[in-house]
Amino acid sequence: MSFLESIRQALDSLKANKLRSILTMLGIVMGVFSIITIMAIGNATEEYINSQFEKIGANVLTVGYKNMNVDSDEMLYLKDIETVKRAAPEIKNVTTYIQHRGTLRIDTKTRSALVYGTTAQYKDITPMEMAAGRFFTDFDISSRQKVVVVDEYFAKRYFNRLDIVGEVLQFKAPSGNYKVKVIGVAKAINDAMANLLDNENFPTQIYMPITTVQQMYYNNEALDSILVALDKEVDYKEVGNRIVRALEMSKGKKDIYMTYSTQDSQEILSSIIGVVSAVLLVIAIITLIVGGIGIINILLVSVTERIREIGIRKALGAQKKDIIFQFITESIIMTGISGSIGIFLGVLGGNIISQAIQIPPVIDVPVIIGVFLGSVVLGLVFGVYPAKKAADLDPIESLRYE
Repeated sequence: MSFLESIRQALDSLKANKLRSILTMLGIVMGVFSIITIMAIGNATEEYINSQFEKIGANVLTVGYKNMNVDSDEMLYLKDIETVKRAAPEIKNVTTYIQHRGTLRIDTKTRSALVYGTTAQYKDITPMEMAAGRFFTDFDISSRQKVVVVDEYFAKRYFNRLDIVGEVLQFKAPSGNYKVKVIGVAKAINDAMANLLDNENFPTQIYMPITTVQQMYYNNEALDSILVALDKEVDYKEVGNRIVRALEMSKGKKDIYMTYSTQDSQEILSSIIGVVSAVLLVIAIITLIVGGIGIINILLVSVTERIREIGIRKALGAQKKDIIFQFITESIIMTGISGSIGIFLGVLGGNIISQAIQIPPVIDVPVIIGVFLGSVVLGLVFGVYPAKKAADLDPIESLRYE
């Protein structure tokens, strides 16, 4: 029997029992659909997280405190930045910040604010982009200029325009009320941050020279942390340990500071996504195997129904290999068609879900090819037993079968 003839007979057999064939194929379709969708969402999520970390600076090392209950002589100060630079000459850039709460007044309206007191290098280390105006300069820092950078949603909400450079705001701090001049408007880092910044119940983020903020908050010069920008090829842990040792030697104390990088957080999130995807993938594979068992069942039923047909074919000269080939072909066609439908639905479902959760969809062609070939192999594996049972039938007994 030719290959094309085997395919034609297999298709005729499937058409003869359309509903039964469709219900049998449904298990494979759902299994393949689940695998493709899970892989698509997992890959898309990982790609999105990686892109977001690239935006916020995946090469940034943060130097902070192991315990927030530290004495004044153990706290970090602006002078400690020089210690950090000496400890790690490979540093590309370094900045710092302090964070406080305050209130902005715009005419008769007020808005709570999260104020970041930082240096001129902050914009170079973080993914900040200016929508209008500029960021601080070293002169602004040294001369304690009362200038501020606001976000674009603050500008649009309270001034109905983006460029509000030159506007003067009232800023209320613990030490009194101050007039601050807007010198820049910053873009939101991502959509999630944009949604928060555009909510007037959420504190707006503003940036001021660190020396100005220290003055407004009773000359509290202690820093929250120091941010260090490094090349991606650098050993973050080794550089971090070196910085910690240098700082602790300068303070004459141990076990005070710690370092962590955005790269660490990125790896943790990626591993969590990997574990969740793996668990869901195992469940999907089990669904696929159950679908394969369904194929065995339907082929065994088909063998029973076609015993007389098999006997006639053998009497006319069909060999065992012809019978085996025919039933395996039916199995492969079922799983192949099911796999193709499952892949189509999986890609479609992955794209729909990606758009629903607002992350760019990712289509992994090698995975699609692998899943299709896997479904074909599944048909081959699960079709062997029914095919062998059909081939082993005695032709005389088959012809007597009613």
